[in-house]
Amino acid sequence: MRQRLPSSIAVRSAFFTLPLILAACGGEETGTTGPTDTTTTTGQGTAGSGGSGGTGGSGGANTAGGGSGGMIEPQPVYRKTVTGDVTWTVTFDDTAKAAGATDCTYTRHYQGIEDRSAKWLCPDCEIMFSVDVQVVSGLDDCFAQVSSATPNPKEWIGYANGIYRRGAGGPMTEQGTATVTDTSIGVVNLVEGVEASVGGTLKFDVAGTLTVGEEEGDPMNGWVPPAQYACGWPKANPEPYTGDYLLKKGATVPDGLFKDKCQETVRLHDFKGDYLIVDMSAIDCPPCQAMASEEEAFIADMDAMGIKVNMVTLLCPSLSNVLGNTTTSMLKVWSQNYDLTSPVLGDRGWGISIFEPAIGADQIGYPSWAVVDKNLKVIEFATGYDSFDTMKSIILADAQ
Repeated sequence: MRQRLPSSIAVRSAFFTLPLILAACGGEETGTTGPTDTTTTTGQGTAGSGGSGGTGGSGGANTAGGGSGGMIEPQPVYRKTVTGDVTWTVTFDDTAKAAGATDCTYTRHYQGIEDRSAKWLCPDCEIMFSVDVQVVSGLDDCFAQVSSATPNPKEWIGYANGIYRRGAGGPMTEQGTATVTDTSIGVVNLVEGVEASVGGTLKFDVAGTLTVGEEEGDPMNGWVPPAQYACGWPKANPEPYTGDYLLKKGATVPDGLFKDKCQETVRLHDFKGDYLIVDMSAIDCPPCQAMASEEEAFIADMDAMGIKVNMVTLLCPSLSNVLGNTTTSMLKVWSQNYDLTSPVLGDRGWGISIFEPAIGADQIGYPSWAVVDKNLKVIEFATGYDSFDTMKSIILADAQ
């Protein structure tokens, strides 16, 4: 299957590739250690090998006895908070200034909370925050000189081993150094030789301090699976995941937490016990649509041979917004359009974070998929779709 695409999106065989659609955090700066919003491809945001945080578990709150015959009351749960400003000082070279550019500064204000629900975005981060972001100064006279994009109103920030990390819903990239105390995170970064839009080059000198506090609240922020799924999905309840977030043949598929059409949190590892296909799809991707249209027939075919296969679709809003929020309505419409009985879940950046490092930045596309055995071990993974024949052969060979 081949598909003609707009010039901004390339096609290779029966899948869509992803040039320049994963620009992190707003699009103004470039560079792997650049302070922000890169215009680079997905290759800059690879998942790390570490994984200190677990995913899943029973989701129950800790409790403490209240004395003989007393009520059992839940212990309070706490999460970290973060707030503060980071300023980008932009200095243009003479060529850029001759073309009309002027040195300037702009400042982002950050406010957010600790969030442990998406470890795959930064596997080696010691802590991660989901934050609301606002450019509080320099938007028109400075930010506009370095980017034509709208500043992203939400980001993920964190740090690992003294390195500041930042992202916009996809893999978090290195953004300078982080000097950490019990109550603050000092951010410093310098990026030179960035191409200016008017010609010449510019440099970014980034500095700021974020204040860290604590409040009573759930560090999972509600991303906890229920005891049973209202939509009727399997519920294996395996042990919490403590592995890495790399997709490797023979290794356990990385766990994840997602929302379904019943507006509940669904844990990927709850599908342990049967064969599992995890596919990364986009709503406007024709090969993804073809895959969805043939999914139920494939599942029925395998079931007729005595092999139960679950298929989990991780859906993003579009090829131009792969890190965007997939709404409940989008999930319902996709399921209804293709009469799907298997889970369709909002992606949350898992697809790019997990598939891209395994497949490669120059090969990753939509759809991408992984075949997983009954014990959650990865058998095979690939990009593209022509038919389910390849996946069928993989499962039959493993089942012998």
